[in-house]
Amino acid sequence: MTPPTDYRLRNLPAGLRSDLQAAADEHGYRLGREEADGWFFVRSASVPGELGLAGASDKGPYFLSVKHPGAVRELTAPRTGPCCSGHAGTFVLDDEMSLRAAIAAVYRLSRSLPTLPLETFLSLTMGLGATEADQMQKVRIGQDVFRAALMDYWDRACPLTGITDKALLRASHMRPWAACDTDAQRLDVHNGLLLSSLWDAAFDAGLVTFDDEGKVIASRRLSPAASIKLGIETALPLKLRPEHLSYVSYHRAFVLRRDVSD
Repeated sequence: MTPPTDYRLRNLPAGLRSDLQAAADEHGYRLGREEADGWFFVRSASVPGELGLAGASDKGPYFLSVKHPGAVRELTAPRTGPCCSGHAGTFVLDDEMSLRAAIAAVYRLSRSLPTLPLETFLSLTMGLGATEADQMQKVRIGQDVFRAALMDYWDRACPLTGITDKALLRASHMRPWAACDTDAQRLDVHNGLLLSSLWDAAFDAGLVTFDDEGKVIASRRLSPAASIKLGIETALPLKLRPEHLSYVSYHRAFVLRRDVSD
């Protein structure tokens, strides 16, 4: 279903505008609130991009037009068209619950996708110099920013185990921090996984990695007992995007321990 082009928000049921505003407010889009061509436009002070919201009625379906191209690429919702001028894509949602979930996902993705984590890191480290202490502080800041971005990107859950306990989640680099050529690589969420502590330890040690379809590859150094505890045989594939593939390829080539004598 495509958004109609011959209606205006003022002609819709009275509750629709307030429903759209409430859905936007709940998930961080509290600026703008402008109306044009049947769309209700909102922005956020903490993430880039703009949303356009519309609805056929207060019962749905609803339409969500998104400016952030990265969020559009990764949002798992039905696409439709046309989108608002300057926006990257439009989605159709059957009901208000689906609309709210989609807005929350766009906000989360917009906080984690390049280049916002890098921009945050550069802002926080602007006054630091080249001393050893300054460099150590840069690493700590970068790792904190990277972890926060991964928490957003993976929706605060290990994609392999479903564990959501914050204390048990680790930010895992596919291409290690020290092996990255630039800060952009170090802060790229596609270079990271949010893993539970046991999976993180195995991944960091090169005892497990993943193929381009996200399926687990176990090192010959991984013991049968550890394989069972990790659930290697039953682990679901990761949902990897093309942007992940160069990083996971690096991990397979240079981190995975291939030989029993490594």
